[in-house]
Amino acid sequence: MKLLIIAFCSVAIQPAVAFTAPHNKNNVAPSSSRRSMVQTQNPISAFFDLFNPSNKLSYSAPISPTLEQSVVTSFINDLNAQTPPADLLQYFDDEINYVDTAYYNPVVGKDALLKHWLLHTNSSPLSTFSADKNQIVVDDIVSTANKVCVMYHLATVGGEKIQDSTHITFYYVSGEMIQQVFDVAEPASPKPGDSGLNLLKTVSSLISDETIVMETETSQDASASTVVEQYFEAWNKRDMKSAISLFTPDCQMRDLQYDDAFSGRDEFEKHLLHVKDCLPSSFAFVVDDIVATKSKAGVLWHVENNGDPLAFTRGCSFYNIDEKSGLIKSGFEIPEKAPPKMGYLNTIKSKFETEPVRFIPAAIWVAYMYILFISDGILPGVNALALEQRTWEEVRDLSLNFFLVAPLLNLPFSPVVHPMLEGVFNLLLAWAAMFAGFLSDERKDKPNLLPFGPMLVGMQFLTSGFLLPYLFTRTIETNSEVYKEDIDGEIQTLVAEWRPLGGFLGFVGTASIFWGLFARPEFGGFSERYASFGDLLSIDRVGSSFLVDLVIFAVFQSWFVDDDLKRRGVEEDGLPVLRNVAKFIPIFGLAAYLTVRPPLPSRKSND
Repeated sequence: MKLLIIAFCSVAIQPAVAFTAPHNKNNVAPSSSRRSMVQTQNPISAFFDLFNPSNKLSYSAPISPTLEQSVVTSFINDLNAQTPPADLLQYFDDEINYVDTAYYNPVVGKDALLKHWLLHTNSSPLSTFSADKNQIVVDDIVSTANKVCVMYHLATVGGEKIQDSTHITFYYVSGEMIQQVFDVAEPASPKPGDSGLNLLKTVSSLISDETIVMETETSQDASASTVVEQYFEAWNKRDMKSAISLFTPDCQMRDLQYDDAFSGRDEFEKHLLHVKDCLPSSFAFVVDDIVATKSKAGVLWHVENNGDPLAFTRGCSFYNIDEKSGLIKSGFEIPEKAPPKMGYLNTIKSKFETEPVRFIPAAIWVAYMYILFISDGILPGVNALALEQRTWEEVRDLSLNFFLVAPLLNLPFSPVVHPMLEGVFNLLLAWAAMFAGFLSDERKDKPNLLPFGPMLVGMQFLTSGFLLPYLFTRTIETNSEVYKEDIDGEIQTLVAEWRPLGGFLGFVGTASIFWGLFARPEFGGFSERYASFGDLLSIDRVGSSFLVDLVIFAVFQSWFVDDDLKRRGVEEDGLPVLRNVAKFIPIFGLAAYLTVRPPLPSRKSND
C-alpha cells in the first residue's frame, strides 16, 4: 500500500513541481555535466498518471547570431518546411540523444532517430512531417556556447494558435551538430492545478524516504551564479522571502499546470507558500543545466527526494530577466508528462484518423480476443482462461502434428487427432505462413509499430490475434520504388522474395484438405467424420476458433495486395486479374499471386 501511495505521489507532485525550484548540481560544460536522459520506468506510476493538461503565454523571439542558435532555428525551419526525415539527420551527431517526453525512452543514434520520425509522424511536434502538419512558432530563445533553449507553440498552417501547445526544448550543440535534445510539452486542458497538492500534504511523511529512480550523471556545483539558480536554491531551503525577492514587483509567472498566470510578487508568493506547505522538506528541484544571458535563462531540471531522483519529474523552464534590476520579470515552467505517455497513443490515433477503415480490424480484434479468451456461451467450450486440461492437450497434439510431418512419417510420438481438425489446423498455419511473402512491408524507410517478422511468428501460435493488430497499426505504403535490399534482414529478404513460397504453402494447404477428408480411415467416410467433427466442435473452443480464423484470413488477405503491387512498380489499375485473384480467392489465390507476381528489383542489377 505504501508503494502504491508513493507511485501516485510521483505523479501528483507535478502540478506543484512547475513553479518550485532546484539547487544547482550541474553548471559546467555539457560534455561533462549534462545528465543522462535515460530513466527507469515505473509501471505503478505509469498506471496512475491519468492527469495532465495545459495553457500558455508567448514572446517574440529575437534572432541571435550565434552558430548554435542558427543550427537550431534552421532545424525548426526545415521541420516546418516538411523536409524529408532522412535529410533532417544532417543536423544531428551520430550519437544523438533525442528525448521527446511524449515517449518513455530516449532515442539514441541517427538510425533510431530516423525510425522514430517515420513511425511517429503527426504524434508530436518534433516527430511530425506530413503535408497537413501544424507549424512550430518560436516564442522565445536563448543560447550560449553549446546550449540553446527554445520556447515555442504550435499553430495551424493558416497561422491560428493551437490551444495548450506550448513546449520548451533544451538543445546541446557542438559546432554545427545537435548532440542532445530534451523537449517537454504543456499539459492539455483541463489543467490539473492543485489536484495533487492536498494528497501530497497528507502522505508526505510516508514518501520522504522512498524513491523512484531515474538515472543521472550529475556533478555537484554549489555555486549559484545566476538569479535563476539563486531562486532555485532559496526554494529548496524553503526560504520563500529570499526566493520572492528575486522577482520584479510586477512579475508574470506561468506554471503551465495552472490555467492562469500569477501576477505580481504577492500573488506568486502565495502560490510558493501554498506549494511549500504541501511538499515534504525532502523534495528538491535540481538544476541539471542552464543556458543564461543577462536577459534570459533556460533551465533543465528534475526533482529529487532525499537526494534520489524521482522518475518522470524532469522539466524545463524559461525565464525573462530585467536587465536593469537583474530580477526575474516573467517565467514559464513545464514538468515532464508522467505516465501514461501519450506519444504512441497519439501515433495510433493519427493512423485511425488518416485511415478510418482501420477501425474494422481493430473492432474485430477486440471481439476476437474477448470471445476466445473471456466469454462463455458465444463459442462452444469453456473460455481459454479456464485452462481446461483437455484444451491444452489438444493444442499440444496438434502442434506435434505440425504440417502433418509426424503422422505422415508415422513417428512414434505422433498423437492421433481427428483428421478434419488436423486438416483445418494445418490449412490455417500454411495460410498464416503465406503472409511471409509480404515481408517487404517492413523496411528501414517503412517501419511499423509492430514489427512484421515477430508478428508472423506469433501468427503461428495465435493467428488472428497477431494478424489483426498488425493490420490496424501498420504504416501505410508511400514508396513505389522498393528494392530487395530495402527489406530488413537477409533471411526476411530471402523468404519474402522466394518464388516457390506460394506453391509450397499452397501444396501444404491442399494436403491438409485431403488429409481432413481421407486420412485416418478409422474415422469413417466423409459423412461419418463430418458428423463426428461437428460433435467435436460443439464442445471444443480451440477447434471452433480455427474456423473463425479462416473467415478472418479470407476477409483480410486482400489488405496486403495493393501495397505490395505498388512497391513493385505496378500502377493502381495494373494487373487487374492477378490483383483480384490475390484479393478474393482465399489461400490459393494468394499462393498463385506469390508465385507469379513481379519480383522486386535489385539495386545491384540496376547499377
